[in-house]
Amino acid sequence: MIFIYIVYLIVQQSQATNVIEDLKTDNWTSCEEFLMNTTFDIQSVIDVDWKIFYFWNYEVERSYNIRFSLATPILVDRFKVALRDMDTSVNWTRAVLFMETSIDFSALYLTTNISGQFRIIPSFAFQMEKIPLLIFGLKIVKPGYLGIINCLHRFCYALAPVDKMPEENKINLAAEMLGFKGDFNRSYLTNEYDPPIIPSPYSEDDEDEDEQLEIENEEYALKN
Repeated sequence: MIFIYIVYLIVQQSQATNVIEDLKTDNWTSCEEFLMNTTFDIQSVIDVDWKIFYFWNYEVERSYNIRFSLATPILVDRFKVALRDMDTSVNWTRAVLFMETSIDFSALYLTTNISGQFRIIPSFAFQMEKIPLLIFGLKIVKPGYLGIINCLHRFCYALAPVDKMPEENKINLAAEMLGFKGDFNRSYLTNEYDPPIIPSPYSEDDEDEDEQLEIENEEYALKN
């Protein structure tokens, strides 16, 4: 849940935010270091069922699945029409990916001037007064693992296709291939219980938005 949990903390600006801000992450791998000397191809992540197998963060959490698809014009237009007045600086022509997860959280990915670095716009922004500024970095390493880093908090995730998850005795070695250095690191196999539910006023609305966005995306794909 940390992926959506971090988003929740940023949006709510609650007292829990201080927990993150007080963490000393200066010696953790930065977004710039994580993406150094890499070129990201969006085709390498689309239409693959990814599963988190390793975490670098302070929260104990369970693994979940992530799936990327190309951001269709109709999908981008829906985000744009609903949100453009909130932030006129958003360049909607940069939208390239749409992310869905098994924890009912979805987001639009917009490219930046750095390969592999994206601004993400969550679907629950439809219920907000301001679009949160969320920057994430993505890269693929051999033999096909995906790394995702939260550029602000320097939390990182290692993912693999669900049918190509590393063997239990090779998980640490597979995670090291991302080249991320940080604390609170653990395998998904150490998390055998459900994390607490994060109370959010946007949760129900976001699930409805996600379902509608998925339907519209599928309808567009069938027509084309």
